[in-house]
Amino acid sequence: MAEVTMANPELDEMLAAATAAVGRMADLNDDYEAIRAQAADPRNLVTATVNGAGGLVGLRLDPASLRLGASELGDLIASTALIAAQRAFARRAAITEEFQSELGAADNR
Repeated sequence: MAEVTMANPELDEMLAAATAAVGRMADLNDDYEAIRAQAADPRNLVTATVNGAGGLVGLRLDPASLRLGASELGDLIASTALIAAQRAFARRAAITEEFQSELGAADNR
């Protein structure tokens, strides 16, 4: 028996738009995963690198940092990592805004 299909250009257009949106969402996830942000304290004793979720993925301590007390070094690491996380979140927000603009532009077509 032959398959019967009915052409529906509007439905085809909606399906194509949905498929494109799913692909772009996968790209968005890849963009988020690729985010890395870095910060260093003013004396360059501590350099922290974080991912797009703000998780610490790298930490460099200058040998001179080991002369700091444990509390001071801990505070310096935390504050430096926080600055790196703020940068990562700003990048994530910019990527999200761009994505939303693209979706809005696609809706207006």
